[in-house]
Amino acid sequence: MKYFLSLSLLACLLACNSNKICKYKPAPIFDKNLPHLQGYEYEVQGQQSREAFMTDRGVFVEVFQEVCETSRQEYRFTAPGEGFLQMPDSVWLKEVSREFVFLSSFSPQQAPLKNWADLIEDSRPNLRMGEELEINPGIFVKVNKVAAPDKGMLVVELFQK
Repeated sequence: MKYFLSLSLLACLLACNSNKICKYKPAPIFDKNLPHLQGYEYEVQGQQSREAFMTDRGVFVEVFQEVCETSRQEYRFTAPGEGFLQMPDSVWLKEVSREFVFLSSFSPQQAPLKNWADLIEDSRPNLRMGEELEINPGIFVKVNKVAAPDKGMLVVELFQK
């Protein structure tokens, strides 16, 4: 019995230590009262969050965040329309900066997104679809695309390593 209690205590301690205690929690980047936004949603669970909204330009935006020891943000821009299957990667990569500039114009709270736009635009000659690129010491970007006959999705990941 004593052996069983010791094993149970050890198992509990190991299980409890596997749960990370994080100093930071994700915070919303946007707000439902901002101009250009429709149908704003924000969800948070532990160290992860999701924001979603439609812009007045018809682009559906989702932002996923994970914050703990390092930070990771993923922006998904989905636009309806045709022609995405034929668009070269260079056009998709240029659109990354344009989307971040647009998001940065909503209010002073989003203004720092312009810094991301500038860093990504400066790095664009070295940026390749689907590949990580260090754009600042320890800060990486990765861009992907999902093209369909009736819509296109641009996926931008910003993360620390």
